[in-house]
Amino acid sequence: MATCHLPAPGVENPSAAALHQLKEMLQADSVFAQALRATESTEEAARLAAERGVQVSPEALWRHRGTLVAGGQPTWRG
Repeated sequence: MATCHLPAPGVENPSAAALHQLKEMLQADSVFAQALRATESTEEAARLAAERGVQVSPEALWRHRGTLVAGGQPTWRG
């Protein structure tokens, strides 16, 4: 029998919350969006986000690299 892993009610996924916050910042701040697009790695992008108060892992950024900016284009080359 398969086990289903669902978050407990009322428990937010910190990674999802950080990514949502990051997307909002990208839409609201074109200078920040341009700086994020100019990063050459997810590690550099995570550091830039942390400087702005968003704690997100390089791994989460990599998994969502095609959904962070309009058009669904990957932010970092694979």
